Amino acid sequence: MEINLQQIDLIRERTGLNYADARELLEEAGGDVVEALVILDEEDREGEIRLGRVFELDREKMKEMVSDNLFSPVKKVLSQGNRTRIRISNQGGTLFEIPATLGIAGALLAPRAIAFSAVALLMAKYSMEVDVTEDVRN
Repeated sequence: MEINLQQIDLIRERTGLNYADARELLEEAGGDVVEALVILDEEDREGEIRLGRVFELDREKMKEMVSDNLFSPVKKVLSQGNRTRIRISNQGGTLFEIPATLGIAGALLAPRAIAFSAVALLMAKYSMEVDVTEDVRN
């Protein structure tokens, strides 16, 4: 059973395996490319995915990974948005002040109402200011 580079390349193209794993799979199949693909397909159906290294993630590790990669950036954006304030005021003082995230949510959920309110406030000579705290800019 001689395994050549063309067979390994063919397995790699079809499966995405690295050279060592493709060679090991071909050795297991006795050098037969079709048999190697069948073996890999059967292993995948049994739940044993062969991708060079087998990653075993327990639930805690999975939760940590999701938290770090998904929820942390969302929390950061929400936190920055809550520290960033939108202030509507005129010469007489401030009419209201809201967090930027609330303003954005309102604009997404009720764009017509926000547009109508903005036009009304402009006609009444109110101004909009965005107050950004120092730690948000960094």
